[in-house]
Amino acid sequence: MIVAKFGGAVLDGAPGVLRACSTICSLPSPQLVVVSAFAKVTNWLEQIAHRATEDSAEAFRLLQSLLKHYEGIAAQLLPEPAYSAWLNHVIPWASRLDEIIQGLSIVRELSPRTLDMVVHYGERYSSSIVAAALQLQADVPVIPISALELIITDEAHRYARPHIDLTRERVEALLKEYRGKQVILLTEGYIARATSGQVTTMGRESSSYTATLLGELLGADEVRIYTDVPGVMTADPAIVPGAMTIPSMSYEMANTLAELGAKVLHPRTVAPVERARIPLVITSFQQGETVIASQQQNPTTAGTHPVETQSAETYSVALLPEATVITIETELANAQLDPFCHALSAEVPLLWRHHFRRKHTLVTARPIEPTMRLPLELLPESTRVEVQEAAVVSLVGQHSIAPSQMESLFGIMAALPVLALQGGVDSRAFSVAIPRERASAIVGRLHALITGIPQQPLHHEVFVR
Repeated sequence: MIVAKFGGAVLDGAPGVLRACSTICSLPSPQLVVVSAFAKVTNWLEQIAHRATEDSAEAFRLLQSLLKHYEGIAAQLLPEPAYSAWLNHVIPWASRLDEIIQGLSIVRELSPRTLDMVVHYGERYSSSIVAAALQLQADVPVIPISALELIITDEAHRYARPHIDLTRERVEALLKEYRGKQVILLTEGYIARATSGQVTTMGRESSSYTATLLGELLGADEVRIYTDVPGVMTADPAIVPGAMTIPSMSYEMANTLAELGAKVLHPRTVAPVERARIPLVITSFQQGETVIASQQQNPTTAGTHPVETQSAETYSVALLPEATVITIETELANAQLDPFCHALSAEVPLLWRHHFRRKHTLVTARPIEPTMRLPLELLPESTRVEVQEAAVVSLVGQHSIAPSQMESLFGIMAALPVLALQGGVDSRAFSVAIPRERASAIVGRLHALITGIPQQPLHHEVFVR
């Protein structure tokens, strides 16, 4: 079985859906297809939810605009009677969104639980359109099964974590019967259901994690992730126009890149396929792809895709553009900060922490939102806390960072106001937290260092907020 995931950037309007359907039909069955919300729709739904607490008329206007957007895409893809059947199928969802907006306009408060309920419709609408379009093209049955029925999570709305055993039971009950049959199964990424029955989401860009998790539980031969870039690259091509595709890499390098900000890899994407030793292919509708597999994996047994053994050193520059550095100074050198760090990491991913004497430094992968309350009551008395916006730039290697690269790296950083740095914990990576406005320039200089290709000017400004 192949698991194929299609991200929102490639599901960009009717042409993107048609390309995805054509690609799906070209792959061998059985398949499990995982789809994200269409391009920019999750942001659109978040805006609707937030506006509903302030200006319900504007929220309803935005919702009607979004529904027209969906109807326009569906009308281009689905002839009658397929279009009318699809429209009747989604009418209850539009009604439910109306009810939620009305409720938010009364309580004027948006909880994570309610926000999950609003945004999850992005995936449900996209999967319904893809399923209807695919049924017109495929030569085998197309069977939609909602991720709400497959993936069971904890109650941590916005960044829920799956209960693996409960999810395995659901997958075995609903999907195992299709193994070996000529069918295309279709579900959503990103969304799930808590044990309480409430809708949850597993973090922005987590549809790839949905695909690899289901691939592990199904014992898939291969997981393929289709994005708008040709594989994992030596840097973000939006920042470095000369970035190149890395043809193959180890699970270990991919894991490190995912944690440190590679845009095509969610931080939890790689672990399931690594545990199951399943090749992960990052690809696009363009030429070029990256195969992620074990360095010792046998190409004849790894699955349907040839796997290359990793030998030569390869580097990539990763960027987390909206990190945060929290500096804590305590009266005692041995002050206990574990309760504070544990509570903080439940709200936002904690990249690293270290301390020297009375000064403790914590670096998070995401910003500290205005609505997020730091658990300061868990800190010792007479503690001083400083919160700084930052970007984390990392150099990641296939095996390790060579001493010559480290020397050049420190040369690049010499003139920068470094807020925090991390090296040695993972020999494959060296990371530095710097002011956000300097991040794009440093990514470009590091890329020139590792590739020997001079920096190319951007055709447009890239702002890191």
